[in-house]
Amino acid sequence: MARITAALAVIALFAVFPSMEATQYVVGDDRGWSSNVDYYSWIADKTFHVGDSLVFIYPTMSRHNVLVAANSDAYDNCDAAPNYGIWTSGSDVFTLPTTGTYYFTCEYDCDFGQKIKVEVNS
Repeated sequence: MARITAALAVIALFAVFPSMEATQYVVGDDRGWSSNVDYYSWIADKTFHVGDSLVFIYPTMSRHNVLVAANSDAYDNCDAAPNYGIWTSGSDVFTLPTTGTYYFTCEYDCDFGQKIKVEVNS
């Protein structure tokens, strides 16, 4: 009887919370992290949750990187400082740890639209 009760509890949990797995998003899909992608359109139909990951793919020989801007002013003005770090691997993965707004830019091509603001829900 205890096993049946436990099994029903697990089934009920999945019925209430059907999507508890994190999602991994490749930023820009097949176009990657580049200055010729409309990131406002790319993000429009997505909902991000704590634990989801963003993957930034770009050629390492290019003038691209991923800068995590510390605030909206730095993001809006394409300022490199203040920031939480700059990554250059060409395949950078960022797991979204908490709710809130995260600001990602390319240090070199932010003025050309290579930036994305991500709102994270619980």
